[in-house]
Amino acid sequence: MPHSAVVRKDKETTKVRMVFDASSKGRDCKSLNECLYAGPPLNPRIIDVILRFREYEHAFCSDIQGAFLTIGIAEEDRDYLKFFFFRMMEMPNRTK
Repeated sequence: MPHSAVVRKDKETTKVRMVFDASSKGRDCKSLNECLYAGPPLNPRIIDVILRFREYEHAFCSDIQGAFLTIGIAEEDRDYLKFFFFRMMEMPNRTK
């Protein structure tokens, strides 16, 4: 599947992130998006969330923006989480 790196120098925690193109098709092949089953919606209805939020006297909210950076990966498993990049001289659709 085609992928590229998006570099955001203005970000503090995640300056580089991977972006995959799951809609790309090969010759005589379907895209990954076409092969995946969509399934039922798993997100709760917003009205249910609001009503439950008001149910108790105290509420708790949090932001886990950079939480994945704190996940430890065993040394022997790190080789399986690497990505390969091929340098291209010109990439017309490159995200800046």
